[in-house]
Amino acid sequence: MMLNKILIYLLGFIFLIMIFLTINYTKITDLNISNSKILNKKIDSLQMRYELLDKKFKDEIYFSLDDNQEALKYFNDFEIDSLSLYIKDQLYEKNFIKNSDFFVPVSNADNKYLINKIKILNHKWIIADFSNGSRWGEMWIEFYFNKNKIVFNVKDYFLY
Repeated sequence: MMLNKILIYLLGFIFLIMIFLTINYTKITDLNISNSKILNKKIDSLQMRYELLDKKFKDEIYFSLDDNQEALKYFNDFEIDSLSLYIKDQLYEKNFIKNSDFFVPVSNADNKYLINKIKILNHKWIIADFSNGSRWGEMWIEFYFNKNKIVFNVKDYFLY
């Protein structure tokens, strides 16, 4: 009799544990499915952002010496990384010219404009941003090599 009661309590307890485990497993499974759907949406969103950024990047480097194979053929004797840096350094050095013949066309002795940012478009053209601290503008520069020296020629500019 006592053994039967212990057996009934034991079977009831096992039955309750099985119900608890089944309900808990169902909740965990539903939660995992829900999390999986949320993560898949985030992955899809990130994939779309990646594709947009990749397209934007490809559009951005389209006009760049670093990605222009035809322009690179022009410099087949130079390594492009050092050449791009060399061209930029030569152009930035124009900021430090002390004489009255300033490189930026709107500069004068009282109000000197400095080149801030440069983008080399191809083997002949550069665009540059310049500023004096209160006003800024952009200019289109043509360049070429003359006896291992770079010659810059400002073609056009405008102030904002």
